[in-house]
Amino acid sequence: MHKLIARLIAASTLLIAAFAFAGGEAGQLVLRDIGYRFIGHTTEQNENGSLNVLNSMFVHYVLPANPQHRYPIVMIHGGGGQGTDWLETPDGRDGWVDYFVADGWDVYVIDRPSHGRSQSNPVCAESVMTLGGFANTELVSLLSTADSDLWPGGQPTMTNDAVVGWTASSSTAPYCGDAVAAETISTLLDEIGPAILIAHSAGGGSTFRVPDHNAENVVGIIAFEPAGGNPLIPLLGGPPAITNWQTEPALPDDFSPVIQNGCPMQGNNPGQLVNYEGIPLVLAATEHGLQVLSQLGVVNETSASRANIDCELAAWRQAGVDVTGVYFPDRGLSGGGHFAMAQLDSAEYAQVFIELAEEIEAASDK
Repeated sequence: MHKLIARLIAASTLLIAAFAFAGGEAGQLVLRDIGYRFIGHTTEQNENGSLNVLNSMFVHYVLPANPQHRYPIVMIHGGGGQGTDWLETPDGRDGWVDYFVADGWDVYVIDRPSHGRSQSNPVCAESVMTLGGFANTELVSLLSTADSDLWPGGQPTMTNDAVVGWTASSSTAPYCGDAVAAETISTLLDEIGPAILIAHSAGGGSTFRVPDHNAENVVGIIAFEPAGGNPLIPLLGGPPAITNWQTEPALPDDFSPVIQNGCPMQGNNPGQLVNYEGIPLVLAATEHGLQVLSQLGVVNETSASRANIDCELAAWRQAGVDVTGVYFPDRGLSGGGHFAMAQLDSAEYAQVFIELAEEIEAASDK
């Protein structure tokens, strides 16, 4: 009798805990599977015969019981974050994963190598988005940018609880680089087949390289305020993003864009992104997000206003890419910022991304 009572108490405790962490805004999820894998790692041998295992990528998958779509979704997080950015808001509401799964999509969420649950290692040398080696709220607060009535708990200051919660997932390890991440994302696509990629922020630096590795398995790319959104703008003091991608003809080693009609362009005989043939690209931007990215040098100042988003589209089209732009205020979503997936109106943004994925799916024959 005592054992039965103890079991009932334990079950009740678990049930209360489950409700305490439950969101449920996207509706009840009925799944055929949920789990994780580490993929894409390489090994190197030590003198003692042991192996160092390098650059693994953590993949979290959530698969609905009754899938309604031909292609899975792969969600690729931004700089300093991890895959949990898509799983839940900092105040405990359902993340975009739930809304996609509720709509019948298979969803794969990655932690780019050296972020989140993916390992880092001593050979990684690229810097991370931290201050003094700590997960720090200054950058997250700056990037949040949403109107105070849209951010959980009000103005996203450096001491706002939701900003602190979002920063709790920030990576403090050295980053192994976009090239490594692109290779591991390609490995994932080899396993799951053709997929639609959704990239956020610095995740664009990884995602835009994937067609060069695995074009046949990229159905389309939806890029939310991504690094490289204007491929002709230098990234954080480095070369223009397009110089990292395969073009025909190849760009010269000293490539520099020219200004045409107020926009940076390639000039005569532009290089074509040949591996993007048949891959639609959508660039999505909020009202405030591009403004703060321009302060960080991720986009240039001319790209930070609605009137000049067309410069980004013109640069991609000149390179032969089928690209469209989505400016969220045009969809009735004003006041948003770079972390729209954390905002109080995050569900409305998720619905727009679902609609964009459906449009890509409908047009694809892969």
